[in-house]
Amino acid sequence: MRAFQWPWEARAHKGNQIQAASPSFYGMWDAVARFAAEIRASEFMTEMIRRRDAYGSEGVMGALDCATLYGLARWLRPAEVVESGGFIGMSSAIILKALADEKLATARLYSIEWSEECEHGALIPDDLRSQFVPLRGKVEDFVRSDRLPSSIDMFLHDSSHSYRHMLWEFRQFWRRLRDGGLLVSHDVQMNAAFPEFVTKTYAHDKKTGRRDAQRTSHHEWGRWGYIGFAIKKG
Repeated sequence: MRAFQWPWEARAHKGNQIQAASPSFYGMWDAVARFAAEIRASEFMTEMIRRRDAYGSEGVMGALDCATLYGLARWLRPAEVVESGGFIGMSSAIILKALADEKLATARLYSIEWSEECEHGALIPDDLRSQFVPLRGKVEDFVRSDRLPSSIDMFLHDSSHSYRHMLWEFRQFWRRLRDGGLLVSHDVQMNAAFPEFVTKTYAHDKKTGRRDAQRTSHHEWGRWGYIGFAIKKG
């Protein structure tokens, strides 16, 4: 059996249902909201915020965005995740917690951080580190190398938020995403890169102006707080 399953496939199997639910994305919003509320009320989030504030919160993801990221990861249940700009590990810890809560023991998070001045992954609790793969260097170099999986389930952009670099990362990692994979970006309010990228994945009927589902290359997209996401359609 393949490592990645659609969320509704995996949860139908866990529930011993005879047939998996159809691939509708309406329910994902309720599921992500439920998971996000769960983590925000948890002792884990309280402890992570304490660690973040003790270390210094500048440049570190806030609680709302962390909760959204956790909800998306819980919903997707990814096997292979890549993040750029891992920094001191706030987002890393949140993703790893989602993997642990879904009991995805073989899943891996590849976290890229170029700065030699930060303690990469410092905030990650020890019991979550076994699935953490720290990579020090530039994203561009790792894209050209064979140190990243060629096919992934989820990508989080949180490195340089320049318009040009964001678009470049979106295009590079969109190619690696499997059908149903998530492209996630933090700080989408910084510039027009994310909405411009999503626009490029649309196809429209020339007569009606409505979305042509057959030629559009995403299943769903959205924004919550400073987090934006798009679900790739293979």
